[in-house]
Amino acid sequence: MRGGFIAGIDLGATNVRVAIANTDGEIEARRHFPTPTGSPEDILNKVSRTVDDLVRGVWVGARIDAMGIVLPGMVDPDAGVVASVANLPGWDNVPLDRILSGGADGKQRRIVATENDANAAAIGEGWTGAARGLKHYVFIALGTGIGSGVVIDGKLHRGAHFLGGEIAYFSMTSEQVRTGGWQHNLESLVGGRAAETKAHALLGSHAKTTDLFDAAQAGQPEAHEWLTQVQEYLAMAVVDVCALLDPELVIFGGGVIAAQGAALLDPVRELVHRNTPVRTKLSVSELGEDAQIIGAMKLALDKEGVVKSA
Repeated sequence: MRGGFIAGIDLGATNVRVAIANTDGEIEARRHFPTPTGSPEDILNKVSRTVDDLVRGVWVGARIDAMGIVLPGMVDPDAGVVASVANLPGWDNVPLDRILSGGADGKQRRIVATENDANAAAIGEGWTGAARGLKHYVFIALGTGIGSGVVIDGKLHRGAHFLGGEIAYFSMTSEQVRTGGWQHNLESLVGGRAAETKAHALLGSHAKTTDLFDAAQAGQPEAHEWLTQVQEYLAMAVVDVCALLDPELVIFGGGVIAAQGAALLDPVRELVHRNTPVRTKLSVSELGEDAQIIGAMKLALDKEGVVKSA
């Protein structure tokens, strides 16, 4: 690469994380700030200025030739457009590539790769994380919602509508199938919003999700029953994933896993192995909250290489 540095951007409804790395994926500088207000173009222009400011702090006169940006929504990476973003109204059909590349005048200053955040996390884990050297694996993010990315034969599987591998939409009960709708699915049972609602119901209006997990680990009967059900639903989903895709590894990441780790995952692993013919490995993310942003960088690096060779 000409500049020697790549940028990764993780843009969410609440926060933006920006990082600068070398071409080996080693982060040299980073910045974290609340998602600005304004139009998508205003927000993206501020993010772009932050990238330029950060890279100049790494090396005098340095610049970014390629960046990756990831968002929690439906992203068309070939068109460089986000179709919709979870919890960010007004972001339908935003041309991320054009705005961030500086290409409005027809003179593209830098290459931009766009992707869904869970897909990018899968790429990140395959580059420098838990899935190094693997060709078939699945990344599952447990946080406010549930995201997932699927890699088959070394390639990201996006699907016909950029929803490939989105296990959040799995119907888990006959009642959910009968009711229908996006809110009746795995995410509605085990996602962060569901956990927060349960915490309030069992522990009071000021309780947090972490309080609910703590109560479950301490043996509080209702909280323990809730946690057991969460683990069973997650195991059911992973069993289905393993039956359909036969991955070498299923990686769990996201804020909930970062906080709970083995206490949450170990019973899930036991249930999965009880119900699958092959003991597929289940592990916690090695990259943690950096998985998405490192994946964004790898996608930018790969795209830059394709463009240079074209």
